[in-house]
Amino acid sequence: MLLPVSLAGIMADPRMSLSRSPFSREPLPIVKRASFPKGVVPKHLQGFLIKKGECAGRTGVAIYHGHPVPQTAICVAEKHGR
Repeated sequence: MLLPVSLAGIMADPRMSLSRSPFSREPLPIVKRASFPKGVVPKHLQGFLIKKGECAGRTGVAIYHGHPVPQTAICVAEKHGR
């Protein structure tokens, strides 16, 4: 699907970003919209912050509950009993 938007407009907006998903079969960029300002962590996510050194050395992707997930996310999920 083509989006009728300006790439410069997306890059200039602090609430928008472009990225690629390692889980997508298509090499197309993904347009993301932040639901909260950059650098601000909502209360419901503060318990999931990764502290310095926590989950260090966990790299790559593994299957977790049947889905490919980054190893760091698995580490955080294990710490929070998910």
